[in-house]
Amino acid sequence: MPTLAEWLDVPRPTDLWGNDIRWWIGESLRKISDPDVYDFIERALSGSSHYDERVNKVMLANDIGLVMVDGVFYEDDETAEEYGVEDVSSQPVSLLKGRYAAAGRMWAKALAAQKAGDDKQAVALAVNTLEGVVKIASGKIDINTGLRTLFPEGERTPLCSAINQLHNYGSAMPWVRHGGGAKDLELHRIEARGVLRSAAVWITMLVNLDGEGCFA
Repeated sequence: MPTLAEWLDVPRPTDLWGNDIRWWIGESLRKISDPDVYDFIERALSGSSHYDERVNKVMLANDIGLVMVDGVFYEDDETAEEYGVEDVSSQPVSLLKGRYAAAGRMWAKALAAQKAGDDKQAVALAVNTLEGVVKIASGKIDINTGLRTLFPEGERTPLCSAINQLHNYGSAMPWVRHGGGAKDLELHRIEARGVLRSAAVWITMLVNLDGEGCFA
């Protein structure tokens, strides 16, 4: 309770005992966003592995794609872990600075949404970030015109199409960027993770090309 009160920057209740303390903690956590809950848990455990097994059982039972190791949450991706691959979705974080700062803030929200298990919101924010990066790099007001400006050569038309179609996917999937339409489709967590990683690859490429002066 003291740790949570300090983290929330609120006075620590002094008149609570027994189950009232658990009630106060539960109510306080329910009022904040899921990403903040995860952040608080990590802070409260302070790198301790004591609760790893207990937390992971809860994650698994609720189909949440996270795993706790030494008191820290990670994406539960056995393949990436097996081969020691760093998740490419983290690559744009250090690049989206300066004039790309607004895109960086949106990308951070996409990662937070994914961590919280809100896959549709994560996908929407990811493709919106991709669109924003194209618009910033090209100085154009839409992704189609922007891509044609950045890659005017006919040989690169398939590249423009690949980037644009990933953005279009966010509009085509029900309840991602738009409404449900005629039917609803389940957005699988693995699928959403793949879209984020694909967006990260294109974002990284575009920002690096811009940094090399290729779009001057």
